[in-house]
Amino acid sequence: MSRFTLTLLALFLTAAPAPAQTEARDGGLVVLRVAGEPITEGRLLEVIDDLARQQEMTLEQLRQRNSLLFDDAIDSIVTVTLLKEQAGRGKVTVDPSKVDAAMGELQKRYTSPEAFAAALEQQGITDAALRSNIEQSLAVQQVLEGVIRGVPEATGAEVETFYADNPDKFSLPERVHAAHILLRAGAGDTPERKLAIRKKLEALRAEIESGAVAFADAAAKHSEDTVTASRGGDLGVFIRGQMPKPFEDAAFAARPGALSPVVETQIGYHLIRTIELRPAGQASLEEARPAIKKHLDQLSQQEATKAFLDGLKAGARIESFMTREEFARRHPVE
Repeated sequence: MSRFTLTLLALFLTAAPAPAQTEARDGGLVVLRVAGEPITEGRLLEVIDDLARQQEMTLEQLRQRNSLLFDDAIDSIVTVTLLKEQAGRGKVTVDPSKVDAAMGELQKRYTSPEAFAAALEQQGITDAALRSNIEQSLAVQQVLEGVIRGVPEATGAEVETFYADNPDKFSLPERVHAAHILLRAGAGDTPERKLAIRKKLEALRAEIESGAVAFADAAAKHSEDTVTASRGGDLGVFIRGQMPKPFEDAAFAARPGALSPVVETQIGYHLIRTIELRPAGQASLEEARPAIKKHLDQLSQQEATKAFLDGLKAGARIESFMTREEFARRHPVE
């Protein structure tokens, strides 16, 4: 499923609060009617508040959210309402096991079933209402998946054209593939202990240089980097700026296959093996092909989804009874 589709599903849960939540904030005045369904001030306030929580807003923007987010909230509500109607018109059915699975995922966020039930009660949502909301969101998901299912994938020629037309997107900085062995030392360690740790790593370096032990075996046995030790200390490929400067300088300075001197960083002492140096250049077409195809496929899916939604909106009766300015005046934020 495309990222755009997932965004719409998130909007579904935002723009379709449980009935108890709507009633709690409901001013009773209808501000919008979508395909015959009335949308009240209370529901619009709920959606605006949810959108505000999803964004990084300054204090001043938060005070003006009922004006700034009015149009986005209206669009979210219209989109969700029409998608629900489309799912109902198409008699979309949802496998109950999928609803159960989604409920299970929500429950995992809480320490116990009792804590989950208490959270629902606090928000005024019944178990049945939540299941209904999840079922509707899954039905909407199926509608959107049906829209993008028939979208043709990008062809090889389209991928090649995009690559040729956008050379700046495929430039690559200098990179290095390296592995390391870490012995930890911190600010709390005495100078004597730090010296002992350094000497231990220098002795290990001498063993590796002599051929007495392979670097990967030494990393697996001695490295205190628990993430990379099991794979022989392999850090993968990185560019300048991703590692502490003393570390990256040593990695880029060594020739492939060589060991660095012992390097100190804030977390301890490192022995680095440079595996491969990759000069700055441009990714080849074959290297870039999977990412380009994915990008073009996502664009096509987004365009198809937008066209579908635009068609729903164009064919629907949408009546607005309140302007942004009037709504903001009626609901000032303290």
